[in-house]
Amino acid sequence: MDTKKIIELGGTITFDDLSHLDQLIDISMIVDDLKEDLFQAVFPHEQIIDIGWYPEFCENGTFRVSLIKAYDWEHPIFSDKAKNWKELHQVIFNTLNKLEI
Repeated sequence: MDTKKIIELGGTITFDDLSHLDQLIDISMIVDDLKEDLFQAVFPHEQIIDIGWYPEFCENGTFRVSLIKAYDWEHPIFSDKAKNWKELHQVIFNTLNKLEI
């Protein structure tokens, strides 16, 4: 998780259970820690990046990264999925590039 980049872009981390997870081990080993609410950061212009695991606690789930604007959770500006840590880092990078700055 690139918290430095989030802060550089004007973000404030409001919730973070993601960075405490051991990203050096296989996801199947920490499935009991993978829940819908893992990370959230707020940005200027009423933007939120939200990261969760869906379905939670399921080994066959995926990370979902969503960019929300004006608290419209039903219609994210951008949303993508990742199956592993490497994909998650790429999806977060792509999401940060979608921010309105």
